[in-house]
Amino acid sequence: ACLAISVEDVEGDYATEETITNPATGQEETRKIMNMDKLMDRSVRTMIKREEQGKEFGVIVVAEGLAEYLPHSYLEGIPRDDHGHIAISQINLCQILTKHLSAAYETATGKTRKINGLQLGYESRCTQPTAFDVMLGSQLGVGAFRALVEEGLDGVMVSVKNQFDLRYVPFEELVDPENLVTVVRYIKTNSDFHKLARYLEQDID
Repeated sequence: ACLAISVEDVEGDYATEETITNPATGQEETRKIMNMDKLMDRSVRTMIKREEQGKEFGVIVVAEGLAEYLPHSYLEGIPRDDHGHIAISQINLCQILTKHLSAAYETATGKTRKINGLQLGYESRCTQPTAFDVMLGSQLGVGAFRALVEEGLDGVMVSVKNQFDLRYVPFEELVDPENLVTVVRYIKTNSDFHKLARYLEQDID
């Protein structure tokens, strides 16, 4: 991808705050949101840089979890689940970002560009598995059998570590006891894995 933006990137220039009134409590709340102007600016600069290099094409990847960080005005009328989370399937994040990016590009350059948005769904799960996928799936499947038959375990998630060594994680470590929602594990900011996206994306400097 020429540019990849994830939830972990909602920091620094990409982050801002807004104060809203919670409709359920009537109380004012301050929440962190994505700085849409900064996101659009970075995206447009990526497009322009590629044009200068003779590349009239590119891919910008945006994590669907960023829908939670859209300004409140973007989320009005969107239903939420019992835990207060946005029903992401009800948000056409792709359409929202494509519309704003088209406008931002025209403002910056005085030109128009066709921007095709694609919100990946089940089609992303229909590609042929790689060798790694087959090995991982096989080990997890066998691991489930071994957890039940050999270890007599229950209430665990089968996982792997190192060289596909099996690991059985109790549900108690995976679920927040206060709201019974799975604890989200974010990529560590500035870790080598997180930096990988920065090294692979389009350099605009």
